[in-house]
Amino acid sequence: MSGEEMQRIDEVPGESPRRFSRRTLLARGGQGAAGLAALSAGGGLGLSLAQGGVAQAATTAPTLTPAGPPFGRYKTLPQIVPPYLQVTDFGTDLAQGLVMLTPSPLPTGRMMSTAQAVAAGLGMTGVQITNPNGTLVWFHPVNGLATNLQVQTYRGKPVLTYWAGKIVSGIGYGNGYLLDTGYNPVATIKAGNGLQVDLHELTLTPQNTAIVTAYRNRAADLTAIGGPAQGVAIESVIQEIDIASGKVLFQWNSLDHVPVADSYAKAQGTGPQDYFHINSVGLWDNNHLIVSSRNTWSAYLIDRRTGAIVWTLGGKKSDFHIGPGANFEWQHHIRRLGQKQMTVFDDGAVPVEEPTSRGLVLDIDETHKRVALAKAFIHPARLLTYYEGSVQVLPNGNVFVGWGTEPYSSEFLPTGELLYDLRFPTNDQSYRAFRYPWTANPSAPPLISLDKDQIGGYALHASWNGATDVASWQVLSGTSTKNLEPVAVVPKSGFETVITTHAQGPYVAAAALDVHGKRLGVSNPVRI
Repeated sequence: MSGEEMQRIDEVPGESPRRFSRRTLLARGGQGAAGLAALSAGGGLGLSLAQGGVAQAATTAPTLTPAGPPFGRYKTLPQIVPPYLQVTDFGTDLAQGLVMLTPSPLPTGRMMSTAQAVAAGLGMTGVQITNPNGTLVWFHPVNGLATNLQVQTYRGKPVLTYWAGKIVSGIGYGNGYLLDTGYNPVATIKAGNGLQVDLHELTLTPQNTAIVTAYRNRAADLTAIGGPAQGVAIESVIQEIDIASGKVLFQWNSLDHVPVADSYAKAQGTGPQDYFHINSVGLWDNNHLIVSSRNTWSAYLIDRRTGAIVWTLGGKKSDFHIGPGANFEWQHHIRRLGQKQMTVFDDGAVPVEEPTSRGLVLDIDETHKRVALAKAFIHPARLLTYYEGSVQVLPNGNVFVGWGTEPYSSEFLPTGELLYDLRFPTNDQSYRAFRYPWTANPSAPPLISLDKDQIGGYALHASWNGATDVASWQVLSGTSTKNLEPVAVVPKSGFETVITTHAQGPYVAAAALDVHGKRLGVSNPVRI
């Protein structure tokens, strides 16, 4: 992200016609309903409403239905409104795992109120997990904006990690957050030495530390980029922080190692200039970090102890011979892949240097200092991403690409064939997008909401925000809150399942069951 990002809203460049699979029918939660009636084991009538609508081939974004006041998409959780998602599935060879997103309007859209964004179909800003078919698994609104929702390991256990805070001219001011498999807070990552954690990176290490980025102003000679000799540079900073204690174990400052003259960015105005713009830091091995600088078009291998640059790949002072097609400009999200490869999201803009953005897999020969293109993943619509983006090689070899400011997340075969596309509404985005296996049993109980119908029955709405293993809902009814018996079982349908029942009560509750009928959690009872 950069300062220019805060001043524009992108329209999606020429979309090509696309076909839709059955998955699309499930991808637009809340738009219409297809009814499925089933007689429950308890003799009551169960009505399960799928979150689908009629899918039609289209060359533009779907028409989105604004949520009613105040938001109203889910009876059980009216305070959350994730964006509508459209899914196109071209094949059956998808990797396992859920999709991790951090939806937010594009920069100018961020000036809208939450209600305005919801009415426009963009949804709320937050962290979001969805099934591959686009149905919601978990949504958590945040104050400000969020980035980098992913699954990592802390103290040997899986955790969700993300950043949340405010973004000003492409720089984040906030904290990192860790949640356990019950969505309970594990740790909050704060920067040290008077800085705040930036939006671009939150990498956990086997040593139970967090590697984060930050920014600060520092006096510098900016004449090489068209600025004043006595100017102010926006310096990029890396900190490695002990998660348990919050102690800063390591700090790297870009101006100590990379001069302003290496930048391709030109001075804008008379204020501080973002000459480096760090946007990813990953582990190369136990002793080195791989760092991406957007504005120098370079990847740097940095000694994790001394901070010395071991080599530079790309940019004005590359130590590598770069083969045909292996170049990148204004790139994001560099990661090591195996022993001899790395992945890069090559934005190619902005300013525009390439006709389309690409997810790259590069062959790296550190001995002879050569880099060659192994594979480039290009969207059929030839998307040109101005900022952001990510590339993730999945366990089965498929490649998952988040297109940043373009509202797509895509899965490709290793050969480059597009298998899967998930699309936000126009003018919505996710800084990065990932797929991970994730199993969670929320510590909070399931939620229910009860509506009386016109013929003496009741519509019971049931959901469990974040639960991954619910297969069906069991309706419980009784004369007291401590005397509830099962009266019906209905298959789960989407994020929120609607069940019609004639249970006498006067108290009812809902129990979440797994595929084996094991009870995972029970809602608090409500009185009919």
